[in-house]
Amino acid sequence: MKTKVTLSLNKRTVALLRKAGARRAKPMSAIVDDLVEELDRKDAAKKDDDLAWIDEMGTWLSGKISQKDLEEDPRLAYAFGYKPKAKPAPKKKTAKPKA
Repeated sequence: MKTKVTLSLNKRTVALLRKAGARRAKPMSAIVDDLVEELDRKDAAKKDDDLAWIDEMGTWLSGKISQKDLEEDPRLAYAFGYKPKAKPAPKKKTAKPKA
């Protein structure tokens, strides 16, 4: 089901959108749909990979810092804004009474 929406875009964005539509033989609305779905997929992937933002930085650190590094060095974790996930508390073993 489609819904009409009014967008306010600058002239350059509209021109780029029209060119992209002409190159792909798609209407502008289909291109916007594709872009929004791609953004959603990227956001979902970021949730799965806490360290994806390091690779997106495109710096000399890409691929060189692991999650283990961030967990072992609190200074490095602080510098990168990394907050480790809370670890579940270990289960206590209960002694079974002997019969």
